[in-house]
Amino acid sequence: MTKIAHAHRLRAASALVAALLLAALMALVGCSGQSSSGDGAASGSAEGVGIHHATLNVEGYDPITIELDGDAAPQTVENFMNLAREGYYDGKTFYRIEDGFCLQGGTLGNNAAGNDPELETIRGEFSSNGIDNPLADNFDRGVVAMARTSMPDSASSTFFVTLGNASQVGPSLDGQYAAFGTIDDAGMAVIDQIVTDHVAYADGANMGAISDEANQPVIKSITITD
Repeated sequence: MTKIAHAHRLRAASALVAALLLAALMALVGCSGQSSSGDGAASGSAEGVGIHHATLNVEGYDPITIELDGDAAPQTVENFMNLAREGYYDGKTFYRIEDGFCLQGGTLGNNAAGNDPELETIRGEFSSNGIDNPLADNFDRGVVAMARTSMPDSASSTFFVTLGNASQVGPSLDGQYAAFGTIDDAGMAVIDQIVTDHVAYADGANMGAISDEANQPVIKSITITD
């Protein structure tokens, strides 16, 4: 082999090695980067993934267990867990009861107009927003989900529990709201009692809003148990 041919082979081998190293580096950058929801809230953390449980304590009632489905809605579950651990929900109320539809609360000001500028909004994890969430495609009685405005990525702290069955709540909720948990029959019996005790204060002409805070069920705490 001539010296010229040998030099050509060395240059070709060096170029191949450099190309392989560049490709590997680009692959690492792509795998490690975190995506953004577009509203300032980061996603991609594994904190909310998997099944978790929370205990909802409403003043004057037995504790209610919420099973959090982080496989269906990991960012929503992570956000809910973080707020609960920080004590954000302590003292908040349920300000809306729409009989046969939902019990809603957990927001600053304890009313539907409440807004907390200190909280980041999260990505709406539901199919109409381009995210696969099987739980959000099949709303039924005892599903826990995030409330939001007309903007899909506007949820922050407010959540609701569905009171009706699939035929009652599904048509207006399926694929439109980030469902992230469920409450079993024992817990729903407590929810039903809360509704029974407070529904008389709800304004049916105003989407079930309870205008007098003194008549709103109080959330003592939400504790993450696992």
